[in-house]
Amino acid sequence: MSSAVLPADIVRAYDIRGTVPGQIDEPVARRVGNAFGQWLVRRGAESVVVGRDARASSPALYEAAIEGLLGAGIEVRSAGLSPTPVIGWTIDQRQLGGGLVVTASHNPPEYNGFKLLAEQAQPLLPDEILEIARTRPAQSAAVGKRHELDASSPYLELLRQRFGNETDLNVAIDPGSGTTALTAPAALTSMGARVHAIRATPRAAAVAADPQEPSQLHELAGVVTAVNAVLGIAWDGDGDRIGVLDHLGRRYEADWLTAVLARPLLARRPGAEVLLDMKTSSSVIEDIGRRGGAAVSTRTGYSFFRRTMRERQMSFGGETSGHIMFGPGYRPGEHAPWIDDGVYAACALLSYLSERGRTLADEMAEIEPRPISPELRLPCPDDQKASVAAQIGHWFAERHRHSQIDRSDGARVTIADGWLHARASNTAPVLSLRFEAVNEAAYRRIAEQLHSALSQHASVSGTDQLDEPPIIGPQSLI
Repeated sequence: MSSAVLPADIVRAYDIRGTVPGQIDEPVARRVGNAFGQWLVRRGAESVVVGRDARASSPALYEAAIEGLLGAGIEVRSAGLSPTPVIGWTIDQRQLGGGLVVTASHNPPEYNGFKLLAEQAQPLLPDEILEIARTRPAQSAAVGKRHELDASSPYLELLRQRFGNETDLNVAIDPGSGTTALTAPAALTSMGARVHAIRATPRAAAVAADPQEPSQLHELAGVVTAVNAVLGIAWDGDGDRIGVLDHLGRRYEADWLTAVLARPLLARRPGAEVLLDMKTSSSVIEDIGRRGGAAVSTRTGYSFFRRTMRERQMSFGGETSGHIMFGPGYRPGEHAPWIDDGVYAACALLSYLSERGRTLADEMAEIEPRPISPELRLPCPDDQKASVAAQIGHWFAERHRHSQIDRSDGARVTIADGWLHARASNTAPVLSLRFEAVNEAAYRRIAEQLHSALSQHASVSGTDQLDEPPIIGPQSLI
């Protein structure tokens, strides 16, 4: 095993990720497993669970990572092809010291990587990942043992017990040839749903599934209308993000889904906190408030999100990326650990719609549509992106009387007729922007002002994205 530390260009804020074989290969996977194993041993951990997605490069990287873990003296439960949420639940359920998933989520097929989880399925924070990246390989005197594990079957039993026969709805689904093909059809069928599935065999796909990308949802929208489904549901390749369509094949932003899934909790527990990220629409925040909820914002990134949920003992939250998290108390009598799972979210949504006797479109119609941008990702050098985000926020705050600025995650500036959020991406040399306005005229003004602000930063490119039309409510894909 090489004695080198991990290359800096594959170390991201939330995981380790890069191209295969250019940046990541089996020796790198071995070093990741070994360094992570050493880190776990220092924390007193004795065993981990390891899973992988369906990418062509994943089986070999999976075996190499396990070899590295065993060399560090860690006992390994090898779960094979598994959704990331199933690995997380297994850590909690079996009280393991951590877990590793070989996946690059929704990145293109030429990418792969490693999601690292500590005890209680807690994603590692950036400084913890950096510590692992700087750890040199070392062989333990006592090599760990490997045990094969079926992780998906017990998780499916949990979903069956939790949701039972709660629906008879007609549903179209798209697992995207990813690992939710192992859980989604079975889970929804066990609820009583009539399931029409496409891309429901896990395999290496030409395009990585991304349920927040409208261009990937046209086929699903066609199936929804062809079979008269009440709902269309899609997931990413490793199963922790979800996207939804209504019976007309229309797509909704993920934060709108968060608003709908918060409703059963708020009906039982007025005043309950709902965790959101800084890019969440004001319409969603207001909808939660009207129903007695307390919207709480945290910085972008599932590592921070999950930690905040646990620290505040919250029962529910959702990110604009499509991560939806459920905690103890979301459903009556529920005391299970926190679950960040797109399939669980689908089951919860079907249960709620069936109970209410309403369509997704009915529920979404109660949210006020406002012009909002998608998340705009403007190329910007790593050493400048944070400074540019701060300067954009300052520029806006100076030019709008009575503006409010929140600097806890880049800069979110609230002005009289809208808001904007600028932050440095944690995973790429990118300036992330999102903005919303009370009407289209105000939206255009904010876009023009952003053009002016960004013109002062020659290092930022891709500003033509500001000229794209806004998203206003549901998006038709038919």
